[in-house]
Amino acid sequence: MEIYGAYLSYSILQPFLQTNPANPMFSKAHWNDLVRVAIIAVNVGGLSIAGVGMLTVATAALPLGLLAYHCYLIWAGMTTNESQKWADLRDDMADGYVFKASHQALRAHNQPWKNNSANPIYAQANGDGTVYDNEPSDQVLVMTSDGRPPIGQEELWTQVWSLGDIVNLHDLGGWDNFVEILKGR
Repeated sequence: MEIYGAYLSYSILQPFLQTNPANPMFSKAHWNDLVRVAIIAVNVGGLSIAGVGMLTVATAALPLGLLAYHCYLIWAGMTTNESQKWADLRDDMADGYVFKASHQALRAHNQPWKNNSANPIYAQANGDGTVYDNEPSDQVLVMTSDGRPPIGQEELWTQVWSLGDIVNLHDLGGWDNFVEILKGR
């Protein structure tokens, strides 16, 4: 819409937007020409045409940048909210607070809780840690507050340093993510 608004404004004011092509681009004469043309455009078209045209030209890059960012998010298989959460998780990994283990290994280690539906997460994080559960991927992530794996299960946990080591169930690949968005899923 902004590009269309700028085009309409330009098409209406184009006969009055004549500058001297002999003036070099970065010369004082060229800039004086531009100021003269802007004043003529405002006098001829008023703020309703010239002002809107200048505003749309000045701000057209903003929605285009937002469009590019959201195309990247579709390619990456993330929502805007998820991109922030992944950034937070990446920061926690850089600090050495994130560990991963498999459900299968945790079930084998914790036999008494094997079929206990009241306790679906088989690990207790140290302190006030957060547990991220990716059940279908057989991966459990734990963020601890002290940078050590859960107590009593140290051998089951591997420290995670990269987002590439984590399974993202929603990332189908760039093209497949785009197709899923178009299908409305």
